[in-house]
Amino acid sequence: MSKSLSYIFTVCVLLLSTQVTSAGRAGHGYGHGPSRSDFKVRAFYGDKVLDRVVAIDVHKMQLAGTINTQGLTPYPVDQAGTLDKVYAITRGSSSIDVITADSLKNLGVINLQHKPRSGESYNARLGLTLIAGANKPMTSVIDVINDTVVGVAGVDVETIQTADNGGTLSSGHPAWLSKDRFVVIDRVARVIQLYGIKKVQDTNLDYHWEITYLDEVATPTSVHHVLHRDLAQLSQYEKHNFYALAEGSAKEGIHPAILKLRLHKNDRLTLDDSVYLDRFDAAIMSSHHADFHPDGKHIYVGSTEGHLFVINRLRMAIKRVIKTGKGTGHTRFVPARNLAIVTNHNDTFLTVINTKRHRKIKDVQVSGPQTQGQILQSHTNFVSPDSMYYYAFASDNGFFFEFNLDSLKVERTLYTGGAPVQGSFINWDYFSYGGESSSTGM
Repeated sequence: MSKSLSYIFTVCVLLLSTQVTSAGRAGHGYGHGPSRSDFKVRAFYGDKVLDRVVAIDVHKMQLAGTINTQGLTPYPVDQAGTLDKVYAITRGSSSIDVITADSLKNLGVINLQHKPRSGESYNARLGLTLIAGANKPMTSVIDVINDTVVGVAGVDVETIQTADNGGTLSSGHPAWLSKDRFVVIDRVARVIQLYGIKKVQDTNLDYHWEITYLDEVATPTSVHHVLHRDLAQLSQYEKHNFYALAEGSAKEGIHPAILKLRLHKNDRLTLDDSVYLDRFDAAIMSSHHADFHPDGKHIYVGSTEGHLFVINRLRMAIKRVIKTGKGTGHTRFVPARNLAIVTNHNDTFLTVINTKRHRKIKDVQVSGPQTQGQILQSHTNFVSPDSMYYYAFASDNGFFFEFNLDSLKVERTLYTGGAPVQGSFINWDYFSYGGESSSTGM
């Protein structure tokens, strides 16, 4: 047996041993360690290796079922608004699969004019969700009640992004900037386009949606996503400021950057400021995700060479650089514990950060090495309502794991096979989108 295979086998045995031990305590109130709250959450992940969606009962750490998709290569799985169904974003087909969240039935597909990239941006006021394009810089607007496309925005031309970091997909993630304004991120053209949408009443019963191009702003490189913030917590002035992640260009020597955008009352979108992650050689850097710190003042940005950048957004300056792991991407904040869990997509360990001091606490191994050519840690993760446990996939190894935020150790695992990478967590009591789930992935 080769050293690599032997190592994987050892890791898998240890993880399975942890799972069996923990499962044995499940019926006895977990007599050791902190008490576990009885939450009802179901996780849905896309598994492009086996063309299926994996559903997991998170509290029980049990497989609820798997659903084969009609479309090819399901990657993200997004909840349809706040309804009891999910959309499997099948990047290999010009459609998305509709799956019931309770009975796990495939209801069919919604046909699109483009292959889908992601669809996690939902507008509760309008009942509409956005599906960004994978092979075209387009976005489809979906009525989640009727599972119908009510309009499209962007350019109906196939493109492949090759100049900048972050892969070949045409679009960045979809995003609403206000109740009736959204953006299409054209990664190849290096622009962010602003669109408006309104309902037009045709008769007493019939209506249609009208989408209007309003403006666009050029970006230094392709943009991956607009950072999520709870607009309800912001001042009226701040509600018009937005922050986006530019991925950088190794080929052209351009560093990744955080961009500050402003949406003006006259529907102008401007780039007002930026801060570049210029502490290392641009040729080895690439960034695909950034997250707001709970204090609203700082932004955590990962870079693929293995560092986490702490940005002071008020000064638009780098405050600190923390050594993490290869492929550093998503950050999950746990405010109740002043912790952050950092995903290292291309390393076998995650990184735990003290968010008050912006200092690393430790690295914790959660997977074996890569065997299927997939990322080692999933884009999507979740924190239990009592802030006691963190959940994610060791994707390439096919393990869903539970990480104890008190002991900082992996406590239980569930082997599913395949390589589930990205999805969503649904609160089973209310069918509401899990507030602690990671909503912006790859």
